[in-house]
Amino acid sequence: MNNVIQTCIFVALAAGSVVAAVLTNDIGETDTQQNRRSIAKQDEGKPVFEGFTAERAVELKITTYDDLTARIKSFSVKRDGTGQWVIPSHNNYPADAEEQMGSAAAAFSTLEVKEVIDVDSGAHEDYHVIEPNTDTLDVGTDGVGTLITVSDEEGKSYSLIIGAKVMKGTDAGLDPRMQQAYYAARRPDSDTVFTVDLNMGIFETEFSKWIDTNLLGINGLDVRQLAIQDYFISLNQEGSPIMLRRSNSSMILDNVDLVWKLDNMVQYDQNTQEPFTIELSDNEELDLDRINILQSAIENLTIEGVLRKPAVLRPDLKITPAAIADAKTSETLTQLGLFGDPNTTVDNLMDLKSANGEIHISLQTGIKYILRFGEVDSTSGAQDSIHRYLFVTTAFQPNMIPTPVYTPLPETTPAEPVPEGNCQDEEQATKEEPPVLTPEQLAELKETIMRENARLKEEYDSKLLAAQNSVRILNSRFANWFYLIDETTFNKIHLTNNDLIKAKSSELGDSLPGLPNLPGLPGVPGLPETPKTIPESTPDSVNQ
Repeated sequence: MNNVIQTCIFVALAAGSVVAAVLTNDIGETDTQQNRRSIAKQDEGKPVFEGFTAERAVELKITTYDDLTARIKSFSVKRDGTGQWVIPSHNNYPADAEEQMGSAAAAFSTLEVKEVIDVDSGAHEDYHVIEPNTDTLDVGTDGVGTLITVSDEEGKSYSLIIGAKVMKGTDAGLDPRMQQAYYAARRPDSDTVFTVDLNMGIFETEFSKWIDTNLLGINGLDVRQLAIQDYFISLNQEGSPIMLRRSNSSMILDNVDLVWKLDNMVQYDQNTQEPFTIELSDNEELDLDRINILQSAIENLTIEGVLRKPAVLRPDLKITPAAIADAKTSETLTQLGLFGDPNTTVDNLMDLKSANGEIHISLQTGIKYILRFGEVDSTSGAQDSIHRYLFVTTAFQPNMIPTPVYTPLPETTPAEPVPEGNCQDEEQATKEEPPVLTPEQLAELKETIMRENARLKEEYDSKLLAAQNSVRILNSRFANWFYLIDETTFNKIHLTNNDLIKAKSSELGDSLPGLPNLPGLPGVPGLPETPKTIPESTPDSVNQ
């Protein structure tokens, strides 16, 4: 009997525990959430990342989510083994990121938790702090944030998901001028959402924001010659390339008045391809406005993208006949708009011509840039504008550096005596003949001239060496890449003969056609009055 009573007591106690657990469930959950919030609140005012040092940052990775295409996009910048910043997401293209990367790392190192606003994962969508992860996202997912990860030289990573802006100071009674916007954020391994004060403008994901977009780096004041080769290359019905020449034109900047002048202009007959020279008529002149636009476009040439060259392409854009004969190689080059020119074959290497012509830019520093314009890019899917392939090489052009004018050494033979004659002959001879120098004076003069000539030669040789080094560095920079430029830029640079010639402006200016500028007639409505002549002042009698 005692055993039965004891068993009943245990059953009653167990049932009571179950009922109590059910009745107090909500209270327990609330208590747990409050505890989590209280613990999280202790981080307010503290650094988001303890122990992170900006100077040790070696990589920045920014991951975003495109809700329109439901695709993850990733952009990264890192320091390679040589200490140079590169962009892994763009084939390790060199980045101009020293200052910008420093700003990004500094922003992370000084980041602190402003205010804890939620500790529940259910709020992640509201604050747009869902992690952009291909494993957890479905098409149409809302509330995805931007994941920023900074890694240090020891391989340790510091990550933060940045979400929507949160306005503080919007409560009733507060002055709207005191409102301040913060970003909602959370660490990927935590549900806690807090606010941070962060300049998101530093964390750009556009390629152009992290590179030196001024591709050529040309100083417009150094440009002295421009040569435009306008031609078009395509494949005929047999699949062989055929070139249609249109025109060649070259211009030279006059060193005295610094005005562009026509050097040579050739047009090709579109049926026979026979060349004929274009001479400007009395009523024609160079369109200097178009040339200035061309020069400005060259000086500020901005690239829209960059691609790595196929392995078959040499840095100097030359190729062997055997390589161009390979069907796969030929197909790859044709897609880019490059074709071999057998007429340029030297030492078993031929030049590659581009589908849409080229321009040569010669600088007074002895450097010549050669820009070749390929096909339109059909792979990027750009909606706003058309992008065209651009290939860049440079060449050493020593004739652009003026050779020094050396002073000849004086003759060592003594001057002949002046023949006897009248005073007038002696005076004339004195004016024409240089003074007779003593041997010591002659030696000193020769030494001065030789020293100056040596200085001029050294200066000239230094310019030649500097040009050769610059060409080597530039070709190394362009060796592995070809570029995308906007079609508008292409149209500013690649001009035809018709673009370069214009009719001379009328000498009449804004006056009526066929009539000279007439002075105003007095008393006639609508015409200006004839200016009154001012009588000459009568000279003072005393002064006279």
